[in-house]
Amino acid sequence: MEPFFGRKAELEILRSLLIKKTASLVTVTGRRRIGKSRLIEHFGVQSGKFIAIQGLGPELKTTKQQQLEHFSESLSAQTGLRRINYTNWSEAFFDLAQKTKQGRYIVLLDEISWMAKEEPLFAALLKNSWDLYFKKNPKLLLFICGSVSTWIEDNILKSTTFLGRVSLSLNIKELLIHEINEFWKRQNFHISSFEKMMILSVTGGVPKYLEEITNKPLASINLARLCFNEGGLLFNEFENIFVDIFSKKAKTLEKIIRICLSGKITPTLLAKKLKVDFNSEVSEHIHMLEISGFLTRDFYYKPDGSQSKLSHLRVHDNYLRFYIQHIEPLKNKIKRIEKKITSFADLENFESLMGYQFENLILANRETIIEKLQLKSNQIHSASPFVQRANQKIKKACQIDLLIHTKMDLFFVCEIKCKKMLDRTVIKEVAQKMKALQLPKRCAVKPVLIYVGELYPPHRSELENYFQQIISFDDLLKG
Repeated sequence: MEPFFGRKAELEILRSLLIKKTASLVTVTGRRRIGKSRLIEHFGVQSGKFIAIQGLGPELKTTKQQQLEHFSESLSAQTGLRRINYTNWSEAFFDLAQKTKQGRYIVLLDEISWMAKEEPLFAALLKNSWDLYFKKNPKLLLFICGSVSTWIEDNILKSTTFLGRVSLSLNIKELLIHEINEFWKRQNFHISSFEKMMILSVTGGVPKYLEEITNKPLASINLARLCFNEGGLLFNEFENIFVDIFSKKAKTLEKIIRICLSGKITPTLLAKKLKVDFNSEVSEHIHMLEISGFLTRDFYYKPDGSQSKLSHLRVHDNYLRFYIQHIEPLKNKIKRIEKKITSFADLENFESLMGYQFENLILANRETIIEKLQLKSNQIHSASPFVQRANQKIKKACQIDLLIHTKMDLFFVCEIKCKKMLDRTVIKEVAQKMKALQLPKRCAVKPVLIYVGELYPPHRSELENYFQQIISFDDLLKG
C-alpha cells in the first residue's frame, strides 16, 4: 500500500462512526486526485474487512451490462464469491449485502456516477437495497464516493428518497501546508522553504501531484519535468479533468474557468461574457465547479459582519490556474520541440507568477492564518478577499488580499507577499489601504504581513514595529 499522510481531522470524524450501534451510509466528494478513495481505503483496512468496487471510466463508453460484469468480477475477486452474471443492480446489491451482513465491513462504491451512467433508477435501487439489506448489519459502513460531486448531491444528498439515511457527508479538501510538510519530512526531502512554496504554488495540496515530486533533482527541475514535458502528468492532466468529471458540460465549465482567470469576475459579468442571461443554469454551473473544488465564490462582507450580495469568482485550484496561464501557451512549441524548459528558472516573470499562485495558496489555508493570529473559528465573522469600490459616499477604492473580521469588531488587514526581499515599501502600501478602508469608528484595524522570501535586515525592526503580526511561510510549514 502507498504511504498515507495527513487527514487527521477526517480520520477522527470517520472513526467516530465506529462507535455507532447502527449501520452508516457515508458520501465522500471532492476534486479529482484529491485522495478520496485512498482515505477510505486507509480507514477501511484499519477498521475492518474492506471491499472496494469502482465504476468503469467514461472513456470506455461502457454499457450497463459491462458495469454489472465489472461489479461481479470485483466482488468475486475480493470475497471469493462465485462470479454471477447479474441482469440488474438489485441482484448485484443483494449479493454484496449478503456477503457483508455480519461483522465489521467497510464497503466503498467508488466513482458511483460512472457505475450508474446507463441506469436511470440506480439511486432508487441502491436506496431500496440499503433499506432492505445493507442497514440490517449494524457494523456496516457503506461509502459512496466520486469525483462527479454533483451526481452525489443531486441523487443522494438532495434526494427525498435518501432523507435521513446519510450518516455523514464528507467533502475532501486539499491538504494543509503543515500536513504536506510532515510528509516531506517523513520522506527525507531536503528542500528549502522557497522550493516547497514553489511546488505548492503549482500543485496546491493535491496528494497525487505531490507524490509525483521526487527528492532529486531540484524542485524547479522536478516541476519542469511534470509541467513542460510531453509525458509529464501535469502537461496532460487538464483535458482529463473536465472530460472525465463533467462529460457533456465540460466545454462550458472549462470556458467559465478561463473567464474567471481574466480578472475579478462577478456572476453577472460571467453571464455577460458567456453571452447569456444570468439565470439558474449559470448558477448551477458555478455551483458544479464550486463543489468539485475548482472555483470559489468570494463574498464581500459588511462592517456589521453580514454577507453582502456582492461577490466575485476565483479559480481556487492552483493547478488549473498554472496550466491555463503558463503551460498551455507553450504546449504546441514543446510538442514541436521549438521550446525546451528544463527548470522553472527558465520561465519569464517568474516572481510575479509565483506571487499570484502564492496568494491563492494562502487563501486555501486561511484557517491556519486564523490560528496563527491566536483566534478561534467561532470568533470570526468573515475571512475573505475584500474589494472596496469608490462611489459618492466612499472616496477611495482599495483591495485587500485577506480581510479577517472578528465578532469583537477587530479587522485584520492581511497583505500577502511573495518576494525575494521585502523592505519598508510594503508598510506604505498597507497604510494606504487602511486609510482608504471605510469602517465604523468603533472598529479597530490591525495590519498583518504574510510572506515568503526575506525581510530586508536594515528594515526588519521597522516592519516588526508596524505590523500586528508577521507570518512567514516557514511558520505555516510548522503548523
